[in-house]
Amino acid sequence: MSCISNICLLEFNVFLKLSIIITLLLPLSLNAAERLDYLVEYKGILSGYSWTDVSSASIETRKVADCSDGGSCMMSRATMSSKGYAVLEAIFKVRFHYRSFYQLKPARTLAFEMREKKYSDKYQPYGYKHSLAVIPDGGTRVDFYKLKSKGEPLPASAKQFIATDHKSADKIRVKKVKHKSVAKYSIDRLALLQRMRSVPLKKGYAASFPGTNGKDQLEFRVVVIAAEEINAAGKRWKTWKIRVDELEKGDDTVSLFAWLSRDNRNIPVKIELKSSFGSARFILKSS
Repeated sequence: MSCISNICLLEFNVFLKLSIIITLLLPLSLNAAERLDYLVEYKGILSGYSWTDVSSASIETRKVADCSDGGSCMMSRATMSSKGYAVLEAIFKVRFHYRSFYQLKPARTLAFEMREKKYSDKYQPYGYKHSLAVIPDGGTRVDFYKLKSKGEPLPASAKQFIATDHKSADKIRVKKVKHKSVAKYSIDRLALLQRMRSVPLKKGYAASFPGTNGKDQLEFRVVVIAAEEINAAGKRWKTWKIRVDELEKGDDTVSLFAWLSRDNRNIPVKIELKSSFGSARFILKSS
Protein backbone atom coordinates (compact mmCIF):
# COMPACT_ATOMS: atom_id res chain seq x y z
CA MET A 1 0.00 0.00 0.00
CA SER A 2 1.35 3.44 -0.90
CA CYS A 3 -0.01 6.95 -1.27
CA ILE A 4 1.11 10.56 -1.22
CA SER A 5 1.62 11.50 2.44
CA ASN A 6 -0.73 14.50 2.61
CA ILE A 7 -3.50 12.54 0.84
CA CYS A 8 -3.03 9.66 3.29
CA LEU A 9 -3.23 12.04 6.24
CA LEU A 10 -6.41 13.67 4.92
CA GLU A 11 -7.97 10.28 4.23
CA PHE A 12 -6.99 9.00 7.66
CA ASN A 13 -8.39 12.06 9.46
CA VAL A 14 -11.69 11.60 7.63
CA PHE A 15 -11.73 7.91 8.57
CA LEU A 16 -11.24 8.81 12.24
CA LYS A 17 -14.12 11.29 12.13
CA LEU A 18 -16.39 8.72 10.49
CA SER A 19 -15.44 6.01 12.97
CA ILE A 20 -15.81 8.23 16.03
CA ILE A 21 -19.27 9.36 14.93
CA ILE A 22 -20.32 5.73 14.46
CA THR A 23 -18.78 4.68 17.78
CA LEU A 24 -20.74 7.39 19.56
CA LEU A 25 -23.95 6.24 17.93
CA LEU A 26 -23.55 2.72 19.24
CA PRO A 27 -26.20 2.75 21.94
CA LEU A 28 -26.42 2.48 25.66
CA SER A 29 -27.92 -0.75 26.92
CA LEU A 30 -31.54 -1.14 27.86
CA ASN A 31 -30.42 -3.66 30.47
CA ALA A 32 -28.60 -3.17 33.76
CA ALA A 33 -25.38 -4.57 32.24
CA GLU A 34 -24.42 -5.37 28.67
CA ARG A 35 -21.37 -5.65 26.43
CA LEU A 36 -21.45 -5.40 22.64
CA ASP A 37 -18.31 -6.05 20.55
CA TYR A 38 -17.78 -4.82 16.99
CA LEU A 39 -15.32 -5.18 14.12
CA VAL A 40 -14.51 -1.87 12.40
CA GLU A 41 -13.97 -1.99 8.63
CA TYR A 42 -12.82 0.73 6.26
CA LYS A 43 -12.96 1.18 2.48
CA GLY A 44 -11.05 3.98 0.75
CA ILE A 45 -7.67 5.01 -0.62
CA LEU A 46 -5.78 3.47 2.32
CA SER A 47 -7.34 0.06 1.65
CA GLY A 48 -7.26 0.06 -2.14
CA TYR A 49 -11.03 0.66 -2.10
CA SER A 50 -11.83 -2.75 -0.62
CA TRP A 51 -13.24 -3.46 2.85
CA THR A 52 -10.37 -3.93 5.33
CA ASP A 53 -10.41 -4.70 9.07
CA VAL A 54 -8.82 -1.73 10.86
CA SER A 55 -9.86 -1.78 14.53
CA SER A 56 -12.15 -3.18 17.19
CA ALA A 57 -14.80 -1.37 19.22
CA SER A 58 -16.94 -2.19 22.22
CA ILE A 59 -19.71 -0.75 24.38
CA GLU A 60 -20.03 -1.67 28.05
CA THR A 61 -22.99 -0.40 30.04
CA ARG A 62 -24.04 -0.49 33.67
CA LYS A 63 -26.50 1.25 35.93
CA VAL A 64 -25.14 3.94 38.27
CA ALA A 65 -27.07 4.22 41.53
CA ASP A 66 -26.15 7.82 42.41
CA CYS A 67 -25.82 10.44 39.67
CA SER A 68 -25.75 14.24 39.78
CA ASP A 69 -29.27 14.70 41.12
CA GLY A 70 -29.12 11.82 43.57
CA GLY A 71 -31.10 9.52 41.27
CA SER A 72 -29.92 6.62 39.14
CA CYS A 73 -28.71 6.80 35.54
CA MET A 74 -27.07 4.63 32.89
CA MET A 75 -23.34 4.87 32.22
CA SER A 76 -21.89 3.54 28.98
CA ARG A 77 -18.21 3.27 28.10
CA ALA A 78 -17.29 3.10 24.41
CA THR A 79 -13.79 2.21 23.21
CA MET A 80 -12.09 1.84 19.84
CA SER A 81 -8.54 0.56 19.31
CA SER A 82 -6.42 -0.31 16.27
CA LYS A 83 -4.09 -2.49 18.38
CA GLY A 84 -3.54 -5.74 16.49
CA TYR A 85 -4.63 -4.27 13.13
CA ALA A 86 -1.48 -3.58 11.11
CA VAL A 87 -3.06 -1.43 8.37
CA LEU A 88 -4.05 1.36 10.75
CA GLU A 89 -1.58 0.76 13.58
CA ALA A 90 1.38 1.35 11.24
CA ILE A 91 0.03 4.76 10.19
CA PHE A 92 -1.55 6.14 13.34
CA LYS A 93 -2.41 4.32 16.56
CA VAL A 94 -6.11 4.80 17.31
CA ARG A 95 -7.08 4.85 20.99
CA PHE A 96 -10.53 6.28 21.66
CA HIS A 97 -12.46 6.25 24.95
CA TYR A 98 -15.86 7.79 25.65
CA ARG A 99 -18.24 7.66 28.62
CA SER A 100 -21.84 8.87 28.61
CA PHE A 101 -24.17 9.33 31.58
CA TYR A 102 -27.81 9.19 30.55
CA GLN A 103 -30.96 9.65 32.60
CA LEU A 104 -33.99 7.61 31.58
CA LYS A 105 -36.81 9.62 33.19
CA PRO A 106 -36.93 12.29 31.94
CA ALA A 107 -34.71 11.14 29.07
CA ARG A 108 -31.67 13.40 28.80
CA THR A 109 -27.86 13.36 28.88
CA LEU A 110 -26.20 14.34 32.16
CA ALA A 111 -22.56 14.33 31.03
CA PHE A 112 -20.10 12.79 28.58
CA GLU A 113 -16.32 12.45 28.66
CA MET A 114 -14.01 11.86 25.68
CA ARG A 115 -10.33 10.94 25.38
CA GLU A 116 -8.58 10.41 22.05
CA LYS A 117 -5.15 10.56 20.45
CA LYS A 118 -4.11 13.96 19.15
CA TYR A 119 -3.00 14.49 15.55
CA SER A 120 0.50 15.57 16.60
CA ASP A 121 3.62 14.30 18.34
CA LYS A 122 2.89 16.27 21.51
CA TYR A 123 0.69 14.43 23.96
CA GLN A 124 -0.54 15.11 27.43
CA PRO A 125 1.13 13.02 30.16
CA TYR A 126 -1.49 10.29 29.73
CA GLY A 127 -1.45 10.51 25.94
CA TYR A 128 -4.92 11.81 25.09
CA LYS A 129 -6.87 14.86 24.10
CA HIS A 130 -9.37 15.08 26.93
CA SER A 131 -12.72 16.85 27.28
CA LEU A 132 -15.82 16.71 29.46
CA ALA A 133 -19.32 18.10 28.89
CA VAL A 134 -21.75 18.47 31.80
CA ILE A 135 -25.40 19.48 31.48
CA PRO A 136 -26.48 20.79 34.91
CA ASP A 137 -29.94 20.34 36.41
CA GLY A 138 -32.43 22.30 34.35
CA GLY A 139 -30.90 20.94 31.16
CA THR A 140 -30.68 24.17 29.16
CA ARG A 141 -26.91 24.77 29.43
CA VAL A 142 -23.85 22.66 28.70
CA ASP A 143 -20.50 23.29 30.40
CA PHE A 144 -17.70 22.11 28.10
CA TYR A 145 -14.31 21.56 29.78
CA LYS A 146 -11.00 21.17 27.96
CA LEU A 147 -8.81 19.21 30.35
CA LYS A 148 -5.04 19.13 30.88
CA SER A 149 -2.55 18.27 33.62
CA LYS A 150 -2.21 21.98 34.52
CA GLY A 151 -4.86 24.61 35.20
CA GLU A 152 -7.77 25.20 37.56
CA PRO A 153 -9.29 22.38 39.66
CA LEU A 154 -12.36 20.58 38.36
CA PRO A 155 -15.62 21.52 40.13
CA ALA A 156 -16.94 18.75 42.37
CA SER A 157 -20.09 18.56 40.25
CA ALA A 158 -17.96 17.66 37.21
CA LYS A 159 -15.33 15.48 38.90
CA GLN A 160 -17.80 12.64 39.49
CA PHE A 161 -18.04 12.08 35.72
CA ILE A 162 -14.27 11.65 35.18
CA ALA A 163 -12.85 8.16 34.63
CA THR A 164 -9.81 7.42 36.82
CA ASP A 165 -8.36 4.43 34.95
CA HIS A 166 -5.55 6.61 33.56
CA LYS A 167 -5.05 9.41 36.10
CA SER A 168 -6.50 10.48 39.43
CA ALA A 169 -9.37 12.93 39.01
CA ASP A 170 -7.65 15.20 41.55
CA LYS A 171 -4.68 15.59 39.17
CA ILE A 172 -6.77 16.55 36.13
CA ARG A 173 -7.11 20.30 35.62
CA VAL A 174 -9.30 22.61 33.56
CA LYS A 175 -7.48 24.40 30.76
CA LYS A 176 -10.60 26.13 29.45
CA VAL A 177 -14.35 26.00 30.02
CA LYS A 178 -17.14 27.29 27.80
CA HIS A 179 -20.84 27.58 28.58
CA LYS A 180 -23.39 27.10 25.81
CA SER A 181 -27.18 27.17 25.75
CA VAL A 182 -28.84 23.96 24.57
CA ALA A 183 -32.40 22.80 24.06
CA LYS A 184 -33.96 21.08 27.05
CA TYR A 185 -33.57 17.29 27.09
CA SER A 186 -30.66 17.35 24.64
CA ILE A 187 -28.82 14.06 24.21
CA ASP A 188 -25.31 13.20 23.09
CA ARG A 189 -24.51 10.88 20.19
CA LEU A 190 -23.94 7.82 22.34
CA ALA A 191 -27.36 8.19 23.96
CA LEU A 192 -29.21 8.65 20.66
CA LEU A 193 -29.80 5.00 19.77
CA GLN A 194 -30.77 4.31 23.37
CA ARG A 195 -33.84 6.32 22.53
CA MET A 196 -34.32 4.23 19.40
CA ARG A 197 -34.00 0.97 21.32
CA SER A 198 -36.73 2.05 23.71
CA VAL A 199 -39.49 2.78 21.17
CA PRO A 200 -41.66 0.36 19.14
CA LEU A 201 -40.07 0.58 15.69
CA LYS A 202 -41.94 -0.02 12.45
CA LYS A 203 -41.48 0.92 8.81
CA GLY A 204 -42.09 4.63 8.34
CA TYR A 205 -41.39 5.54 11.98
CA ALA A 206 -39.81 9.02 12.14
CA ALA A 207 -38.70 11.25 15.01
CA SER A 208 -36.46 14.22 15.80
CA PHE A 209 -34.39 14.76 18.96
CA PRO A 210 -32.38 17.76 20.23
CA GLY A 211 -28.70 16.94 20.66
CA THR A 212 -25.31 18.37 21.54
CA ASN A 213 -21.62 17.56 21.08
CA GLY A 214 -20.76 19.77 24.04
CA LYS A 215 -20.03 22.80 21.88
CA ASP A 216 -22.95 23.11 19.47
CA GLN A 217 -26.67 22.49 19.31
CA LEU A 218 -27.47 19.51 17.11
CA GLU A 219 -30.63 17.93 15.78
CA PHE A 220 -30.96 14.19 15.20
CA ARG A 221 -33.55 13.07 12.65
CA VAL A 222 -34.35 9.37 12.54
CA VAL A 223 -36.51 7.36 10.13
CA VAL A 224 -37.07 3.60 9.68
CA ILE A 225 -36.79 2.98 5.94
CA ALA A 226 -36.95 -0.82 5.50
CA ALA A 227 -37.04 -4.29 7.03
CA GLU A 228 -33.93 -6.27 6.00
CA GLU A 229 -32.07 -9.47 6.89
CA ILE A 230 -28.28 -9.41 7.34
CA ASN A 231 -25.53 -11.76 8.55
CA ALA A 232 -23.41 -10.91 11.61
CA ALA A 233 -21.94 -12.64 14.68
CA GLY A 234 -22.47 -16.05 13.11
CA LYS A 235 -26.22 -15.78 12.54
CA ARG A 236 -28.92 -14.33 10.33
CA TRP A 237 -30.65 -11.26 11.78
CA LYS A 238 -34.02 -9.74 10.99
CA THR A 239 -33.46 -5.99 11.31
CA TRP A 240 -34.92 -2.55 10.85
CA LYS A 241 -32.79 -0.36 8.57
CA ILE A 242 -32.69 3.16 10.00
CA ARG A 243 -31.37 6.40 8.56
CA VAL A 244 -29.92 8.90 11.04
CA ASP A 245 -29.22 12.50 10.00
CA GLU A 246 -27.18 14.75 12.27
CA LEU A 247 -27.82 18.42 11.57
CA GLU A 248 -25.74 21.33 12.80
CA LYS A 249 -26.35 24.95 11.84
CA GLY A 250 -23.81 26.11 9.27
CA ASP A 251 -22.39 22.64 8.65
CA ASP A 252 -23.08 19.77 6.25
CA THR A 253 -25.56 17.11 7.32
CA VAL A 254 -23.92 13.87 8.48
CA SER A 255 -25.96 10.79 7.54
CA LEU A 256 -25.52 7.14 8.42
CA PHE A 257 -27.48 3.89 8.33
CA ALA A 258 -28.05 1.54 11.25
CA TRP A 259 -29.54 -1.95 11.30
CA LEU A 260 -31.32 -2.75 14.60
CA SER A 261 -32.50 -6.26 15.40
CA ARG A 262 -36.25 -6.84 15.21
CA ASP A 263 -36.57 -8.41 18.66
CA ASN A 264 -37.01 -7.24 22.24
CA ARG A 265 -33.36 -6.06 22.51
CA ASN A 266 -33.16 -3.87 19.37
CA ILE A 267 -29.42 -4.58 19.11
CA PRO A 268 -27.46 -2.47 16.58
CA VAL A 269 -26.16 -5.24 14.31
CA LYS A 270 -24.45 -2.99 11.74
CA ILE A 271 -23.80 0.73 11.31
CA GLU A 272 -22.37 2.26 8.14
CA LEU A 273 -21.36 5.78 7.14
CA LYS A 274 -20.15 6.94 3.72
CA SER A 275 -18.38 10.09 2.56
CA SER A 276 -16.56 11.28 -0.54
CA PHE A 277 -13.28 10.18 1.10
CA GLY A 278 -14.28 6.66 2.08
CA SER A 279 -16.61 4.54 4.17
CA ALA A 280 -16.55 3.04 7.65
CA ARG A 281 -18.79 0.34 9.07
CA PHE A 282 -19.18 -1.43 12.40
CA ILE A 283 -20.33 -5.07 12.36
CA LEU A 284 -21.46 -6.91 15.48
CA LYS A 285 -19.09 -9.68 16.64
CA SER A 286 -20.75 -10.70 19.91
CA SER A 287 -23.54 -9.59 22.22
